[in-house]
Amino acid sequence: MKFRKIIETSIYSSGLEKMKEFYVDKLGLEFVSEQRGRHVFLKTDKNMHLIFYHTVTAIEDETNHGAPTPPSMVHFAIEIEPEEYRKAKKLLEENNIQIEKEIAWKNYF
Repeated sequence: MKFRKIIETSIYSSGLEKMKEFYVDKLGLEFVSEQRGRHVFLKTDKNMHLIFYHTVTAIEDETNHGAPTPPSMVHFAIEIEPEEYRKAKKLLEENNIQIEKEIAWKNYF
């Protein structure tokens, strides 16, 4: 199975404003959206970079982004060809990797 690319990364932080200032103002990532006190969404080309305020998202019953909240503090999503989907699931199962949640994005970008 061939991975096409990493399409999304998520990190958790307690300093959203400082992270936004660093990635947008200093490094030049494109600002997409934010929910003050919860998350900041950034973009480079077609790749999304999500920064979540860990204290808030750690207590949510259902995360909207599909990533487990702490103790996992980093998340990334890998894009595969649609015809590789079943093969990818089988690979995960054969390696005892639990699928916590499946998300199908209608139009991701």
